[in-house]
Amino acid sequence: MRVEHEEKRMLSNDAKAMINYVNGILNDKKLNNNIPAIAESDADFLHLNQSLRTIRNVAEALSVGDIHHVIQGDGFVLDSFQRFQKDFKRSQQEVPESIASKNRKSRRSDRLPLENRNRTAIKNPDPRITSSEDRHRLLTDNACDMIATLDLSGNFTYISPSVKKMTGYTQEEVLHHYREIGYFLPGVQKEMDRTRESIKKMVEKGEHFDAINFEQRQVRKDGESIYTDTVLSGIYDEENNFKELLAISRDITEKVKKRREMKKLSETDKLTQLYNRVKLDWAMENELDRTKKYNTIFALIMIDIDHFKQVNDRFGHLAGDLVLVELAELFKTSIRLTDIIGRWGGEEFLMILPDTDENGAMELAEKLRRQVSEKLFLKTESITISLGVAAFREDASVDSVIYRADQALYQAKNNGKNQVQMM
Repeated sequence: MRVEHEEKRMLSNDAKAMINYVNGILNDKKLNNNIPAIAESDADFLHLNQSLRTIRNVAEALSVGDIHHVIQGDGFVLDSFQRFQKDFKRSQQEVPESIASKNRKSRRSDRLPLENRNRTAIKNPDPRITSSEDRHRLLTDNACDMIATLDLSGNFTYISPSVKKMTGYTQEEVLHHYREIGYFLPGVQKEMDRTRESIKKMVEKGEHFDAINFEQRQVRKDGESIYTDTVLSGIYDEENNFKELLAISRDITEKVKKRREMKKLSETDKLTQLYNRVKLDWAMENELDRTKKYNTIFALIMIDIDHFKQVNDRFGHLAGDLVLVELAELFKTSIRLTDIIGRWGGEEFLMILPDTDENGAMELAEKLRRQVSEKLFLKTESITISLGVAAFREDASVDSVIYRADQALYQAKNNGKNQVQMM
């Protein structure tokens, strides 16, 4: 125990020595070049030491007015120094012309009466302010993102030229006629008006509101749909008084397309392009919740291909895959838009039929059985299917409905196949 305490005390002293060394670089007038012994061979500490010394050298140069000191190295702090240096040099280059222009104006003003000189001075604002405003306007006018400001009544007070490229509408059209041209879709416009009214109430109470981020679909002037991501926040003056709303929008159409593609891949069976088991599970839970909430009904049809192993054995697995694909196409063309069909696994399929009772499900199942038995697969082969039907009966869970459909299918297979059974 005693040895352990000794080691802890030794490490603490080393750490303190390193802290004192760093503190000396940053704060002492006289630089200490004695690196703590424990850090002499530590590459990370030596890199930090070099960065700190560079920062110190920059500070020493600035303290004597040497703005042209060569700054070497990288990292956030040194990069910031380098950007400041470049901006300062650029502004210095602009000063001679500014001074010459000012001198010319001064010479002209010397010939003016005193009262006119005063008026001239008042009319010409501080060039630094003008330059700052021009720079901000230049940034917003040339930004790829769309930048807009709005008042609490919902009127645009500014919108950047990028609106033309993004939406096809001109600045004038959006600034003065955005409601008439349907710049926002009706549902989006309604939600935005509701949000703006909430913000207005908060502002009137002197409350701040957090930035709001939302995605929306918009229709360009040419009719093409795009998707934008918008951040809505407040603009406040130096006294923390609310001035207006700031909206920055970015075109995320490609991002949304990729996201949808990924979602489709995650819920689609690769072979048949029907829904996969994961999507079917979600859809059944969703349908059960809807049925209980609105007191409706639904039914399931479980389908299995008869003697499918013989198809694979006779013609090969590629041929078996073609049969599955052909069956999937037949099923898709035989159901309503509101129905859901997916591959349950192997040669089994599952249909979810909203707002359908036992009779409706049995009628569709028999229709499917007949269509399959009359169709030639692989151009020459006939196959049959067995089907099990179950309808919602105040079931507590999806599993109980699936169990009954599966038992009905089992009964159809045991009774000779190529038939429909219900439980």
